[in-house]
Amino acid sequence: MKQIPIVHGRIRRKSTVAIAVMTLASIVVGPMTSGADGKASANSVALSAHAAKVKTVSLKGVCPNTVKIATDWTPEAEQGAYYQLAASGGTTDTNNKTYTAPLLDPNTGKSTGVKVQLLAGGPALGYIQTPEVLTTQPSVLMGADDDDTAIATFGSTPVVGIVAPFNNSLHILLWNPAKFNVRSFAGIKKSNATVLYFSGTEFVEYMAGAGYLNASQLDSSYNGSPARFVASGGGVVEQGFATAEPYLYTHETPAWNQAIAYELTSNTGYNPYSEMGEATRANISKYSACFKLLVPLIQQSQITYLNSPNRVNKLIVGLNTAFGEIGGNYNMAVAQYADKTMLADKIVSQGIGGFGSFNIARVNTLVTQLRPVVNTNGQSLPASFNANTVVTNKFINPSIKFTSYKGPYNKTTGVITVAGVGG
Repeated sequence: MKQIPIVHGRIRRKSTVAIAVMTLASIVVGPMTSGADGKASANSVALSAHAAKVKTVSLKGVCPNTVKIATDWTPEAEQGAYYQLAASGGTTDTNNKTYTAPLLDPNTGKSTGVKVQLLAGGPALGYIQTPEVLTTQPSVLMGADDDDTAIATFGSTPVVGIVAPFNNSLHILLWNPAKFNVRSFAGIKKSNATVLYFSGTEFVEYMAGAGYLNASQLDSSYNGSPARFVASGGGVVEQGFATAEPYLYTHETPAWNQAIAYELTSNTGYNPYSEMGEATRANISKYSACFKLLVPLIQQSQITYLNSPNRVNKLIVGLNTAFGEIGGNYNMAVAQYADKTMLADKIVSQGIGGFGSFNIARVNTLVTQLRPVVNTNGQSLPASFNANTVVTNKFINPSIKFTSYKGPYNKTTGVITVAGVGG
């Protein structure tokens, strides 16, 4: 859940990614397709044979003529599964911060007969969260957000998750390894370092309640700026996203540009589904036939994006420029770091069942973890509330699988260090 009123400054500059635990290698993550812009990928021979056997899905007459999808932030690589659906060369509305284009079948790169419209979120919508967008604007078919947000806000803006392009959470705590010689959250707790976070961020409050941090360490005054971290000489710990802040601090924050260490909060067992596709129950009922066709396309779209992310990354970066970069200067280097990190940290990986499906037991665990947090924050979850209240696998195609990459830069546990570029 991105509650960021002031964004970390993303300074457009030429950088060389220098990552201590990552070495760029070829990526094989699933069925291959050619780019939707018609350009063949490096695997074009295999792609041609595969594509010839696949019939393009038609959504015409089943889905709305324009499938509207609300994202939780301005365009970024984390939304690749959704932007992969959109053809290049579409219509950019700089006033309403939307992008509209033919909706493509990621298996063939051809139009499904309808359009898709991606709505930028975060600062583009005055920081209204996705569940509120969906419950107040019925014409928006679905949106993207974390399932802990859906759980925490269910009482006022109920939505249901229908697909999970990310198997693991993006959330991290980051710190200066030169200042704190720690190897886990236990070390952060022992250090008693101040932990900066956005007020109401569920995972930080859960970590304190569960004993992973001391409540006395928490400081909810974080506003997204790196200023305090830099001014303290890296003397504080901060919340962040594995796909963004580590690179931004080490390569695009001239006042810092030093090594950063981080740990995924999923290592605590608190593991929401990031960028979950969700919809209102009313739209799920009304467009059930549409979702039956659309959700498998989203499942495959994430795989297709990570196979060949360049087209979509260019689209995302271009839209940020067109929108006035209200979410920060988002460049190709950041996008490329993000798509590699999704694989390196197994944020995108194969779970149980079809790719993009929900582990119901895991969501029930999250509900249990969130109950005291939600109750403390002034809302409440009914006793009957469980995973089946907030997610469903009814539209998932179980035959779609993700082949996890096992390259030399894969890091599965422990602290991850991203090297800086020097002063």
